[in-house]
Order: sequence, then structure tokens, then C-alpha cells
Amino acid sequence: MKTFLIIVLGLALFSCSSDEPTPKTNDPQYEDPLEGLPDKGPVRFDNPEIGQRSYYTFFEATEDNSSHEVSFNYTADTLVLAITGQESGKWIVKEFLTQASNSKTSDDGYWSSVPDSVIVRYLEFENDSVYFSKPTEADPFSFVFVGNKITLPLSPVDDPAPLNPDCLPMFGLGSTIWMQYTVNYSQHGQTFDHLNNYFDYRAMTYDGLGFMYAYEPSYGIVRWTWVSYWSWDQANGWDLIPK
Repeated sequence: MKTFLIIVLGLALFSCSSDEPTPKTNDPQYEDPLEGLPDKGPVRFDNPEIGQRSYYTFFEATEDNSSHEVSFNYTADTLVLAITGQESGKWIVKEFLTQASNSKTSDDGYWSSVPDSVIVRYLEFENDSVYFSKPTEADPFSFVFVGNKITLPLSPVDDPAPLNPDCLPMFGLGSTIWMQYTVNYSQHGQTFDHLNNYFDYRAMTYDGLGFMYAYEPSYGIVRWTWVSYWSWDQANGWDLIPK
């Protein structure tokens, strides 16, 4: 039985297996979170609008302990991050898997424990930073954001912060927050001149997860990853893909 790591507040592991995956795509109860919304392109931090939606593909990455080369394995799961409304001056953001995602259509996917989840978060801007927070009554689970609030500085990070040319997570144990940056980085047919890399590995102090967010105001989040305290030569994450 294969065990899968799911991002959850205060929870870590779900596991599932199946010899005969069960299709789930034609659920009559399914409601499209984007229904009725105009397509305003990808989510932008410099000009957010209702109807913006970004698409991400899921991956597993492994670092070779000898060569330190990193290999990526992409799966057939696609996540949508969409701005669907406003409430009390905050943008409402929803996270959900597309209907064609492997974890939606069968029981053998990484996210098969939570394939139909539609997660709600708030998006705010203040003092050159972007904030994602959890509404009081919202599900603590998130595909993207762990904790009640995460703050990403929008001002470009540069020297003397470390350069991260391949936009990779840190494979190893950590216990703090720090910043790096990436320049002239290509991912799935798009090139990004400059990305901030925000690392939060504090939870690895007590066998939690270490997170990295790579982002830029006009593209939003480009990549985010997480590394487990228990298998720090492996990472999981989501990559922005063109749509």
C-alpha cells in the first residue's frame, strides 16, 4: 500500500490504495466553482480581479544523495487557484482539482483522500506584501497554504540573498524562515525574469513540513513545494502551467 502525504493543519498523513479505481467524474452533485465567472487570465498579485484563475500541475521531486541532481515526476493532477469574489475588502480565493485530474477519476491518486475538496481562503494586500488567510469557519485543509495566515513579501529579493537558479526547495532539515531568488527561470514553456523564493521550514523543528513559495506579482505563485521531516531527500509541489 502506497502512503501519501497531504498538506493539513496539524495533520500529516492519509493513505489509500485500490486494485480497481472507481471513476468519479460524472458526479451529479458537482458544482463548478468557476461557473458564471469571466475568464480574466491567471491570478495576479499586482492587479487581482474576480475571474482570474491559475492552473498548476502536481509533481514529486527526488534528490540523489550522491550527485545532488533532482529528478521530477509529474502526475495527471491539475489544481486551480481562482479569485471568485470579494468579502469585507478581501478577495475570495478557491482551490480545487479539475474534473480530469487523476485523483478525481480514480482511487489511486495522491489526493484521492480529498479529491472533491473546494478550499476557501482570503487574499489581501498591505505594505508591499500579499496575505493569504483562513476564514474562521473554513476547512483547515489546503492544497496550497498551511496555517491560519501566510505573508509573502512582494518587493524583489536580490543580493545578498542566495541565488536559487533552478527554483528548487531545500532538501534537508531546516528550522527557520528565509528568502532566496531566481532569475531567468523557464518552466513549462514560460520564462520568468525574477522570482522571490520564500522558505518557511520552522515546522521541521518538530517533525513537520518545510515549504517554499516562488512567486512574482504579475504571475502570482509560480511554484510551491514541501519537504517532510521524515524524507527530506524528497519533495512534492505544484508548478504553474500556461492556459
